[in-house]
Amino acid sequence: RVIPAQAALFAHVWLDPQNPPRAIMLQYYRDGWMHRAVWGDYDVIPWGAANTTERVHQGELPALGEWTRLEVPVEQLGLNTGDALTGFALTQFGGHVAWDQVSIRGTSDPANDPLRSFAAWWRSVAGKDTPGLSGELADLAKRGPQAEASVEARRRLLNHYLINVCADTQRSLAQPKAELARLQAERTALEASIPSTFVYRDLDQPRDAFVMLRGAYDKPGEGVQPAVPAVLPPLTATGANGRATRLDLARWLVAPEHPLTARVTVNRFWQQVFGTGLVKTSYDFGSQGEMPSHPELLDWLAIEFQRSGWDVKQLMRLLVTSNAFQQTSQVSPELLARDPENRWYARGPRLRLDAEQIRDNALFVSGLINLTMGGKGVKPYQPENIWEPVGFAGSNTRFYTQDHGDALYRRSIYTFIKRTAPAPFLSNFDAPNREQFCTRRERSNTPLQALQLMNDVQHVEAARELAARMLREGGDSAESRIAWAYRLLLTREPAAEELAIVQAQLTAHTNRYAADLAAAQQLIGNGESKPDATLPADTLASYTLVANMLLNLDETLTRN
Repeated sequence: RVIPAQAALFAHVWLDPQNPPRAIMLQYYRDGWMHRAVWGDYDVIPWGAANTTERVHQGELPALGEWTRLEVPVEQLGLNTGDALTGFALTQFGGHVAWDQVSIRGTSDPANDPLRSFAAWWRSVAGKDTPGLSGELADLAKRGPQAEASVEARRRLLNHYLINVCADTQRSLAQPKAELARLQAERTALEASIPSTFVYRDLDQPRDAFVMLRGAYDKPGEGVQPAVPAVLPPLTATGANGRATRLDLARWLVAPEHPLTARVTVNRFWQQVFGTGLVKTSYDFGSQGEMPSHPELLDWLAIEFQRSGWDVKQLMRLLVTSNAFQQTSQVSPELLARDPENRWYARGPRLRLDAEQIRDNALFVSGLINLTMGGKGVKPYQPENIWEPVGFAGSNTRFYTQDHGDALYRRSIYTFIKRTAPAPFLSNFDAPNREQFCTRRERSNTPLQALQLMNDVQHVEAARELAARMLREGGDSAESRIAWAYRLLLTREPAAEELAIVQAQLTAHTNRYAADLAAAQQLIGNGESKPDATLPADTLASYTLVANMLLNLDETLTRN
């Protein structure tokens, strides 16, 4: 702060009457802490040479218990008009003291006041680095008013002064600045609420590209241009100077004459429905891959897919309503010997459901499933300590926070997947881990899969709700309820032998839970949804285990 003419330094102070200090001091910095004023015991704060401007005694302590304004003419402390003070300190020796406003009183010539004169401010910052300025303006301010500069540069520097420094304009700009800050905060909040993603944009001047000799990044060979293999249809370039762009590549990929995109895509969906693609090596349509078992069918499906506007739902409907898909999977020994892999589709596909389908099927038949479309990912039930061992400090996925309510029962496609720690129900049933590219899922058969289906809270809860449906919708007898569940899960009636086995299990469970209601309550208490209070706990628990058994049948988990 520059000292104006006829200036005095002042501060407000309050001394505790119950615990007064022995001395208080004001200190000011101008090229060093050499300007001090002391009230009270002069000798207890020995900083600065005694009886000089480094330590000037101002008399006794001010009145106790009331606010007092301390004021010292700058000349008493060896300071002069125009000096720049860059710091002050409030000091006490013992006691309890409260301080308030510390400032300078005086008069100043506006022409020489950096806070009121652009020229004075520019002179005061010459030769210094000015906070808030960078680049050309910072250099101009540092060179001073005598520097040569364009009219536009001087105008920009003046605008900076008026907006950020000048005391007169600061008062008039206070309200507009506050409004601007409010609007900027609103804009920031609005932008933060909008999902964003990176978007490619071609450079105005593309970088040169080369074949790197033996793959060495520092050994460029022949220069190359964007293009496609000559064996494929040519790429139409629309970029500057006839150079192909990413948009050209995208258009080329979905062009009607492109031989691969549609064929590869329909082959993947055929593989999803039938277990094996028309081209068995769905990951390789090149010279190392297998020839299609039905090339004309593959061509026809690809053309139909293109004609439909790349409509995936229409393609899937076509596949699952075909005679090939709707056949029984039963096979005679002779046919099995002739076509063990079912490459000629003389029988329907038989394969275990994917992980997501197993979970969704249990939720659907139980009535728990939430079929809401779209929205953010959800976090259903999951064992503890899955994310934490691989989480980074400060990461928003270090700890797993389970969702509640309807979010627990959304379709598995909406499950939030942590790349390094996928959901156990997905991993156990061979879902890809998101760390590697996968074109075809393998299908394993492990004891852990059965243990999960029998004990996982999601499946036990689904079994309880399926049991409640059996009791409410399946009729009045055990036989009718079991038959109803068979029709729902397996789309057939139970055989007499199957019915006898399930009834025997139901009787055993009924006897057990009739004698142990606490165990029944514990079983039906799995999950966040509440069990039907109108159904007896022991009966619901007995049917829950029966429903759990039916949900674990190979026929339930396998597409036949």
